Amino acid sequence: MATPQTGAGDPTRSLELLWRDLSPAQSKPGPKPRLTVDRIVEAAIAVADREGSCFGMRSVSAELGVGAMTIYRYVPGKRELIDLMVDRVGRNDGDESLLEGLDWRARLELLAEGTWEVYDAHPWLLEINQRRPVFGPDSMAGYDFAISAFEGHDLPDREINLVITSIMNLVTGTARQYLMRDSAEEAPLADEREWWAIQEPYLKRAFESGRFRHVQRFSDESAWDATAHQAMRYALERFLDGLAPRMEAVRRKGSEA
Repeated sequence: MATPQTGAGDPTRSLELLWRDLSPAQSKPGPKPRLTVDRIVEAAIAVADREGSCFGMRSVSAELGVGAMTIYRYVPGKRELIDLMVDRVGRNDGDESLLEGLDWRARLELLAEGTWEVYDAHPWLLEINQRRPVFGPDSMAGYDFAISAFEGHDLPDREINLVITSIMNLVTGTARQYLMRDSAEEAPLADEREWWAIQEPYLKRAFESGRFRHVQRFSDESAWDATAHQAMRYALERFLDGLAPRMEAVRRKGSEA
């Protein structure tokens, strides 16, 4: 089955739906609509959380308890719905006043942690090709927060984007390694514990052969105990450590360190 992607549907319809709060409200005579776009998006996210990104529109209809064709009165199809879902899962419903006084590093750490939490809660998002992003209000709010980390620093816009992109790639890459679920269509024959048990005698013979002397010296078994989150945090902290001298060099005079 093809990998879903953002920006694959009608871009005008996706953007109209994403930014519907900026459009003038139109009151129509007759009974109140049974559904709303928000309800459909929330139902689709719930279905994707269970079934993955290759869910069907009939599953969304069943989640809402309506006929198979009903939701098409509100969204054109799955491609546009994917755009709405990807934007929605990035929504930050926290108290923005808690962000006041945070320095550049704390804000970039929050960006990384927030992205990680979204992937952890919605692993299907890792299956979506987002090479062609569709910016809605929630994703724009996230991007706006990311840029706020550079207030008080004279860093060129291009470099700001490179820093943000690097952090997102770091988090996404680690999440893909650890958090992606097995494909329902191509489910492994053995579970993870069985897989490693089957590999063990082969790895033992490989070490005993003497062909892999550097690996053989890597003998501390606790070295493999790192969690997915710890792996992400290690990469993030080393990246921010390397960025720190650059941020200090471009800090405006009078700005807090």
